[in-house]
Amino acid sequence: MRLTLLLLIWSLFASAQQTFTVFDRNNSPLPDNQCRYIAIDSLNRKWFCTEFGLAIYDDNTWTVYQTTNSGLTDNSVKHVAFDAAGRAWISTQNGGVCVFDGTNWTSYTTANSPIAADYIRSVTIDRFGSAWICTIAGLSRFDGANWTTWNIGNSNIPVDHISRCVIENDTLRWLGTVNGGFSQMIRDTGFTTWDYMHQNFPDNSMNDLVLGPLNHLWMTCPAGALVNFYNGGWFTYNTLSSGIPTNSLNSLQFDSLTNIWLGTYDRGIVKKEGPVYYSWYTANSDMPDDNVFYTCIEGNGIVWAGTEQSGVVRFDENLWLGPKPVAEPSRLTLFPNPAHDFVNLRFDHARPDLVQLYNMQGQLIRSMHNLSAPVQRLDLTGLSGGCYLVRIAEGTRIERKTLIIE
Repeated sequence: MRLTLLLLIWSLFASAQQTFTVFDRNNSPLPDNQCRYIAIDSLNRKWFCTEFGLAIYDDNTWTVYQTTNSGLTDNSVKHVAFDAAGRAWISTQNGGVCVFDGTNWTSYTTANSPIAADYIRSVTIDRFGSAWICTIAGLSRFDGANWTTWNIGNSNIPVDHISRCVIENDTLRWLGTVNGGFSQMIRDTGFTTWDYMHQNFPDNSMNDLVLGPLNHLWMTCPAGALVNFYNGGWFTYNTLSSGIPTNSLNSLQFDSLTNIWLGTYDRGIVKKEGPVYYSWYTANSDMPDDNVFYTCIEGNGIVWAGTEQSGVVRFDENLWLGPKPVAEPSRLTLFPNPAHDFVNLRFDHARPDLVQLYNMQGQLIRSMHNLSAPVQRLDLTGLSGGCYLVRIAEGTRIERKTLIIE
């Protein structure tokens, strides 16, 4: 009886351990612990885009490509997409786009092509095989022979920094931008834009853009949470209108049951299952990192997550023991956000010991101590526009929110 009980305990322990499998620099060939994007190809191989190279994992063996052993032009890899021939279009931070067919490498940079910039955010391939390349200096399209670029100098595109492109059909494309709202592009001739200033859109920046069921457009925003856009109108799922635990979202994907899986800045992996939200993060599970850049659905309950500091995580929802963790509401609300000269911080059920404001380079800009009032005002005078991080600490509990200054 005692042996049976011990085996049962060990079995439960082993299953719990397998719920989250972490691959990092210490236990695998993953070249860097910061993973920005994950894609799964037609052979079920996982492609991990890290800050120090591209790693491919087939569930048994690893292959790592860096500038020193391949035709990769830059080790900071941001995104990968696959065309109909199975070639990988690899976006880099300083080396343009690299195209890899499994043997040969071809690169497109500002030095050898008319591509808009060498910093590439992402690539989308349309049904004709044309590559729509999102850069920090405009949108470039390459059909295999000819290049076309749209930027603020030759079109009414709202800004040059384009984060994502979604192809709805042969004449309709959607663009997510950084600090320019999001745009509808029709027949290559013009752009219609929705932003915070003109239409009171929830956010001026989009981290991810996905065409979901019924051709509804879904987007994740650094401060504006989850937005469902259709036929000129939208609904925002934020901490006030829904049970979503945070407004700072990095990515989204739909699974086969149309549940939405979110990569968040401060709540790990979040699953939207109808009106209910579940969250797996460091405080309630073995999830090693709260900042998840990207979630990728393998299927059968398995989700891969690329994190900021803890490598890649394979999460098997089937092995989670007990009730799924319903997401806790955030205890910090920022308003207005985007902000200008100040931002109000409302603390729900919390009285933090410390509030800190950081820029995206990790530098401490402002701090406040021993706060007792439920609402505090943080002065932003003199700060340049862009994204900032607000960090609150109450004892051992840490919470982070993204703030946009315009």
